[in-house]
Amino acid sequence: MARSNATVREESDPSMNEKQEFLGRIDLFKEVAPKAIKRLAEDTKLVYFPEGHLIRNTARNEASDTSEIDGLYIIKSGSAKVSTSSENGEVAAVIAILRDGNWFGEIGLLDGLPPSANVAAMSPMECFFLPRRAFLTALNENPEIAVSMLPGLGRMVRSADQWISQLL
Repeated sequence: MARSNATVREESDPSMNEKQEFLGRIDLFKEVAPKAIKRLAEDTKLVYFPEGHLIRNTARNEASDTSEIDGLYIIKSGSAKVSTSSENGEVAAVIAILRDGNWFGEIGLLDGLPPSANVAAMSPMECFFLPRRAFLTALNENPEIAVSMLPGLGRMVRSADQWISQLL
């Protein structure tokens, strides 16, 4: 899917309460204390992507090119396709279809490396975006966030393992 020429725009900022409630409902942050959720919500913003927009692109090679996408996206509305390609780019596989409440970018949030998969908007999308730098600052201020996220990350890895075993 080609990268859309449309501009990604930030929507009007939702209330702090709305952001806190939304973050507290997703599996990744379910175990995080309300005080820490509030801290994460302070730096979370709402962004919009038009249908067809390539949000994450594994073809990006320059470190400076990933700065604008370096963080966690949580889908508020819409859907996205997660895919990966073979090394030569000849074969592509759809890994997942994401919908409201699903997230992507969690690996880059943790390790700061470029995307491991492509993510494209299948419909117009609104996402809450938490920049990596803000996440790391919140972790330094509230180390319990990391421990509280472990069950959600563990479920994600376990789900990936089950998916892989079904392919074998």
